[in-house]
Amino acid sequence: MKRISKNIISLFLLSSAGTASALDFSEAISLAQQYDTTFQAAYATYFATIETSSQATSAVLPQIGFNAFIQEGRTEIDRVGSPLTKSDNNNDGYSINLNQVIFDKSIFEELARGNAIEAKAVADLEAAKQDTIVRVATAYFNVLTAIDSLETATAEKKAIGKQLEQSKERFNVGLSAITDVKEQQASYDISVADEIIAINSLSNNREALRVIINTYPDELKIAREDIPLVVPEPMDIDAWQDKALQNNFTLLSTKYDVEAAQSAYNGSKGGHYPTLSLNASYGVTNSDPRESSFGPIPGIESTDSKILLSLDIPIYSGGFTSSTVRQKLSELNLAKALQEQEKRRTIALARSAYLTLEADIATVKARKQAVVSTQSSLDATMAGYDAGTRTSVDVLLSQRLLYSSQRDYSVARYAYITNSLKLKQIAGILGANDVIEINKWLISRTAKQP
Repeated sequence: MKRISKNIISLFLLSSAGTASALDFSEAISLAQQYDTTFQAAYATYFATIETSSQATSAVLPQIGFNAFIQEGRTEIDRVGSPLTKSDNNNDGYSINLNQVIFDKSIFEELARGNAIEAKAVADLEAAKQDTIVRVATAYFNVLTAIDSLETATAEKKAIGKQLEQSKERFNVGLSAITDVKEQQASYDISVADEIIAINSLSNNREALRVIINTYPDELKIAREDIPLVVPEPMDIDAWQDKALQNNFTLLSTKYDVEAAQSAYNGSKGGHYPTLSLNASYGVTNSDPRESSFGPIPGIESTDSKILLSLDIPIYSGGFTSSTVRQKLSELNLAKALQEQEKRRTIALARSAYLTLEADIATVKARKQAVVSTQSSLDATMAGYDAGTRTSVDVLLSQRLLYSSQRDYSVARYAYITNSLKLKQIAGILGANDVIEINKWLISRTAKQP
């Protein structure tokens, strides 16, 4: 069991011996932008959606068409009492047609709708970019948290194992009771199970990050202990709420949804309006010479040109237009309701994220102090154990508190980093500079931490 455990630990703690090639946060973001399927899908959706605007614009521009033809035929006339008359009937020609909308409310409103849809696509893409940063951060620091949890579990198992061996030796020479050995053995067995769970958790978190960056993250840079605890500026929860209402891209997307629905509703009423359009055409037809019963017919070249101004006034469409107007009105009301829902959600998220970050800053400071306190407590307990005033159980409890404090301190730092990004994401101001700044807080695992 010990041999298998050591092999597993050496495999999953490979990153503990990190090198200069350890993956940092900025590199992880770069990989995600290249390989993350969610991000790629967002880009594809963006490029597909913006074509809606071009398609809407095309409807108000001139529509020009060219047609050319060649006709080869033969005519036979069989009259009673007369010989059969045969003649060729060959023609060729071409025509050019131009159609231009002068007034069509439905088409003009569709143009406005296309513009709103394009603006929504831009907002959705920006939201996807920010979401990618947060997803990578969450997955990246989850791996680091899992590494710390495994290291804590391994250290705790090692310490308990050492205590177990000492208890057995003391029992063998009659210096301790069998209950001490039993308690140590139970604690050791639990620590073995905890280590297995931590190994599995690390494996799962690595896989979650690999799904995003398409690279197995063997080695990652870690956050140094003295990361700057930047207080949100301004230190005003209402100011962050207002910033989110102005800049949040998801909320902005719903705004353009409403504009698109409004244009669709206005356009649906175009079925009650007259339309005015212009048509111009020019055509040339050439006919070859041919024979007829009346004698030869010379070849003919004819041209046809015209300009047509067409006014179409709808009178009754079987209720289709009125039904469409009601449908588009309901869709507009739906878009407004979803916008209000997203607005309330954004307010709640902004306020919650601000409060969470404030709590994170206090938590990091408290966890750091807890590490100092639990280390002092363990030192005192060990001294008491050596003097015979403390038991091995007391030592184990002090060791566990220290290991838990160290782990919780790391978790608190990683949570602070992730939540600082989430607050900026909700406020709509998360960008590449934030990635660069956080990357400065990371160091290789082999580097000497301050």
